[in-house]
Amino acid sequence: MKSTSLTSMDVVHLRKVTEAMVALPTLPLVASRLLESIADPEAASSEEIGAVIALDPALTARTLKLANSDFYGFPRKVGTVDLAVVVLGPDTIRDLVLGAAVFQTLDPSWKTLTGLWSHSLACGVAARALADRIRYRLESEAFAAGMLHDIGKVALRQTYPDRFDAAVALVREQGISMSVAERGVLGSDHAEVGGWLAERWGLPGDLVEAIACHHRPEQARLNTELTSLVHIADWLAGRTGNSWPHGGMPGSVSQFAWECVEVEEEDREPLLEDLVPFIQRAVRQEQELFRHFRDPQEEGK
Repeated sequence: MKSTSLTSMDVVHLRKVTEAMVALPTLPLVASRLLESIADPEAASSEEIGAVIALDPALTARTLKLANSDFYGFPRKVGTVDLAVVVLGPDTIRDLVLGAAVFQTLDPSWKTLTGLWSHSLACGVAARALADRIRYRLESEAFAAGMLHDIGKVALRQTYPDRFDAAVALVREQGISMSVAERGVLGSDHAEVGGWLAERWGLPGDLVEAIACHHRPEQARLNTELTSLVHIADWLAGRTGNSWPHGGMPGSVSQFAWECVEVEEEDREPLLEDLVPFIQRAVRQEQELFRHFRDPQEEGK
């Protein structure tokens, strides 16, 4: 398949179209509030998280459904969101709500982009696991950045579906990276567009940067550690069998990123080998949690 290069004017046009397009996905209010709470540990109490979830009746119903499911087996009926958050744990429920918001933003039917969803989830889990190992200050921030890192693929798919599909085809046919394929047929890539979208959503600067620079962590300025975590987690998600699209060039982890997270060269491969099975188990558990968390009307779809 022949790729079509775009001029610099095309790149400017792409950005204008992407920023102005009404149909671009928006982040739900509840997810925005939860993202704000990540940076403020004092706002992450069960009561605070419960108050945010209570703003959305559908999320309230899902939270109560999960707390009363056999998965948790709580001995008595959970009838309030505050108790549900205590049963589930504020970090767990926040991750679930963020994940559900991203999934529905990616694909309201929960089916079309299953591979991209699995990759995003694996990246979030990997980023959180890495954050724990290197003692990064906010594990929930690492999870959120990992979950959101590929949101630019959604914007590109919605803006130019035919060209985006052509880029995916190039990845599978030629074994090149997704970024290279996107730049060849679209004039920009998902990381750059994802950064624009994150700015439009009003996300915290650290998250915007992690999304925009996750393939080029050396360009980060606000929080090189978080961006490097997501860069490594993105690669690690592929190593756990959750790459998307399949068939692309896996690339390698940036030396800059390893230095930012302060992992010595002799410790890197043992760390990755130790994390792969842990992440695979954690992803399966998270997927099971999401299955119980889904809207009851979606069961059986």
